[in-house]
Amino acid sequence: QKGRRREESSAKKKMTSLLLKRVMGSAIASVSGRALPPRAKPPTKSQTRVGVVSSAKMQKTVAVVVERLVKHPRWKKYVKKRKKYKMHHEPNYPGNETNWLRPGDVVKMVSTRPKAKTVFWELHSSAGGLVKKARVFDSDVVNEKVRERKLEERAARKNAERGFAGGGFAKEEEEE
Repeated sequence: QKGRRREESSAKKKMTSLLLKRVMGSAIASVSGRALPPRAKPPTKSQTRVGVVSSAKMQKTVAVVVERLVKHPRWKKYVKKRKKYKMHHEPNYPGNETNWLRPGDVVKMVSTRPKAKTVFWELHSSAGGLVKKARVFDSDVVNEKVRERKLEERAARKNAERGFAGGGFAKEEEEE
């Protein structure tokens, strides 16, 4: 019976301390005139992943590939394991409903409640969640430079084939 009384008294103490905390919290809130902010814990390591955007063809959702190294149980060699996650992300400013993430971007994501049937991750809020921006190539400019280089090479080959009559060998002598 003594053990039972101790348990009851400790339970009462816990209840009174919880009530006291609740009352003190509401008293502080009533004095300051605003509600206390909820305690938001930073996400743990198991709740965050860093990966590379592989596809951005969906609306407000991107596919992210996460790579990790795992030691093989038998061969004791590290093997790369890949998994593809679908991640939800909001527009970077109001009115921009398109995906602002591009394939190749390195992002940090955090687990959340299910947003859709297969979407359980969203962009980490600190520093925008974008770790590294992918290099963007302007394909028109690159293609134009390649075309110019091919034309120059073709013209040089034709001049070389003509020999002395075309002035191909004379130009080589001038360059030396």
